[in-house]
Amino acid sequence: MALALLAAEQPKTVALSELPSTVQKTIQAQVGDGKLGKIERVEEDGEVTYEAEMTKGGTDRGFCVAEGGTLLSVEVMLEETPVAVRKTIEKQVGQSTLDRIDKTFDNGQASYDVEMTTKHGADRSFSVAADGKLQRMQVTFEELPAAVRKTVEDQVSKARLGDIFRTFDDEDVFYDVEMTCDGKCRDFSVAENGKLESKEVFLSELPPAARRTIKERIGNGKLFRIDEVFVRRQGVFPYEVEGRKDGKPFNFSVGPKGRFLGMDD
Repeated sequence: MALALLAAEQPKTVALSELPSTVQKTIQAQVGDGKLGKIERVEEDGEVTYEAEMTKGGTDRGFCVAEGGTLLSVEVMLEETPVAVRKTIEKQVGQSTLDRIDKTFDNGQASYDVEMTTKHGADRSFSVAADGKLQRMQVTFEELPAAVRKTVEDQVSKARLGDIFRTFDDEDVFYDVEMTCDGKCRDFSVAENGKLESKEVFLSELPPAARRTIKERIGNGKLFRIDEVFVRRQGVFPYEVEGRKDGKPFNFSVGPKGRFLGMDD
């Protein structure tokens, strides 16, 4: 029973023959008449993926495959992106250096994760939807609105501040913040007005009744993540749980007194 949040493990180089047959098929189909390079098995929060390198058409590129054989992402060149996406990327990169573009697939929807280096040598990343809309942009602490900076300072306190992303959700803007405290990485979300929207918590930090309900629901599945959400649901601030059971996503919400609040998408 996987009742603790699962940590990341160091990537391990593996041979194609060692992989599940479904993963082998996806890799072979992706490489085609190209040349397969190194394959690494990556496990993070209990989820296993395979990151592969290949040379195709004289170009080196990487791609990522899920444990079940689903293609998660593939590195692409700027000229291979849709016109709307290309325009957004070129606008965001400006005088910086474009390092890499990964076309990612999530529930049939494609988006583009972009890495760049600013003219001052800083690494930055952002994400663009298939229609060219900017979804997410890495920012610095100094670029945050004053109210957001105050909340970030309160939450981080003596922890080590990590990456910060400005996220665009329809008309709303919020900030996803990563931090490390006592060797544990976690993140939290802040609205543009400085209100704390949610924060990642660990099973051991929950009230006993909430822990019991989570354990009962997860059973022999895997627990990936828990977020304490500061928007009331059924009269309480819920804990949103991400897990996997019987090979499928298993996400649900629980109240602080252990009340099951239903399954989540």
